[in-house]
Amino acid sequence: MRLTGEALKNVFKRPFTQKYPKVKPIIPEGLRGRVEHDKNKCIYCGVCAKYCPSGAIDVEVGKTWRYDMGRCLFCSQCEEICKYMVRKNAITMVMDFEHAERKKSRLITIHRKPKLEK
Repeated sequence: MRLTGEALKNVFKRPFTQKYPKVKPIIPEGLRGRVEHDKNKCIYCGVCAKYCPSGAIDVEVGKTWRYDMGRCLFCSQCEEICKYMVRKNAITMVMDFEHAERKKSRLITIHRKPKLEK
């Protein structure tokens, strides 16, 4: 009897959940979303890969930077290390949280060090 009363009481209330994706949610300040890498600022030193707890970042020193979003914990350690220890600010966490993909290969980003023009 208690269950029926509770159900009837909630029939006339508005839903508690949001109609996502039709209604976009309010994104809180400081959300740690996708990692964005600026290949022009990066010196490809590999410090971010060393401090990444999940091994989502792999750097071939001086050549390539590889990021696997499927392994990322979104902990922001790579951003902090690049900003405060290396002082290059080549990695930032953007407020993008919609990462659904059908193919795992689309979650991997590879950047090669740009060649300097003479």
